[in-house]
Amino acid sequence: MLRFPLVTRYSDYDTKGHVNNAVYLTYFEWARVQAWMSHIVRMSGIAGADVADPPLIVAEAHVRYVSPANIGVPLEIEIAVKEIRTKGFSFAYRIVDARDDRVVAEGETVQVAYDYAAGKTMPIPPAMRKALEAM
Repeated sequence: MLRFPLVTRYSDYDTKGHVNNAVYLTYFEWARVQAWMSHIVRMSGIAGADVADPPLIVAEAHVRYVSPANIGVPLEIEIAVKEIRTKGFSFAYRIVDARDDRVVAEGETVQVAYDYAAGKTMPIPPAMRKALEAM
C-alpha cells in the first residue's frame, strides 16, 4: 500500500463546504498517477512513451462515501493493488482525515492492459506485473 498527502482545491468543494462527490474519482486518478510514477515505473523499468501514456484503460470505477470532507481538513489517500489478473488489475483506495484516520471515502478501479494500435486488450506486460505484485 502507498499513502500520499492529498491537496484539495477550492473548486473541489460544494456550497455546503464538503468535497463534491464527483471529485473523488479525480482523487483516485491522482493517486493512480502517483503510484505509477513513484512506484510502478521505477520498479518495472518502463521507459519511453509508456511512462507518460501507459498502455492501460480504466474499465470500472466505484466510490463509497463514508463521511464528509470539510474545507480545511487535511486528507491523505491510500492506494493498494487488490487483485491482478491476466489482462487487468484492480486498485483499492481509501481517503482518510490525516489527523485521526477517519475514513472519508473508499473505492476501487479496474484497469485493463490495452494495445491502442491493435484496439484490443492484451496481457499485462511482465515488468508491469512484477511491479504491481511488489506494491
